[in-house]
Amino acid sequence: MKKIVFIIMFTIFACIVCNAENGMELIVEPGEHWQGRNPQFASWIEDNKGNYISTIVVTNKTAKKFQIFTAPKEGRPEATPVWNHKIKNDKIDAVSMATPKDGVKTLINNSLLVNGDTYNIYLEINNSFDYNDFWPEKSTGVNGQPSLIYHAKFIAGEPQGKINLVLIGHGSVDASNGNITNKTENLTTALTIIKEAYIK
Repeated sequence: MKKIVFIIMFTIFACIVCNAENGMELIVEPGEHWQGRNPQFASWIEDNKGNYISTIVVTNKTAKKFQIFTAPKEGRPEATPVWNHKIKNDKIDAVSMATPKDGVKTLINNSLLVNGDTYNIYLEINNSFDYNDFWPEKSTGVNGQPSLIYHAKFIAGEPQGKINLVLIGHGSVDASNGNITNKTENLTTALTIIKEAYIK
């Protein structure tokens, strides 16, 4: 009897280790403009046709659409406009968190992915009141510089080492659409919110 129990426990432990080894992590290392600014962010997965699959992680304020006394009634969708246009009615409470001081390190749920298929991972991040000469307060409100969008491709179920997310553009400064503008030349301090983002 003891031998059977031991075998069962060993099998469970082996499965846990196996899943941990085969799983993926999203890691976001904070940059100069992360500390003390409480940036808002969301990360999600899309299939190779651009269809939304699931949210990996999102800050609490972003998930709740800034329903706090200092925010407008409609919240602040301009903090992460691309993600806001993608999620529709998806339930994301389970993956929300407060803005961590030391960056992000979170497991990616592989259960919705098909091994061998190619997927896209996105990270959208934004600091409030992050003004510069191109995005001044008078034309951008609370936002300042728009959200930054980082992106990478990966193949589910295949060991690929470290895959860096690369800056590909920015979101709408007024949240009027969910488009990604593939321009970065007018961004300044927003470029240093993160030092590096990658999956492994």
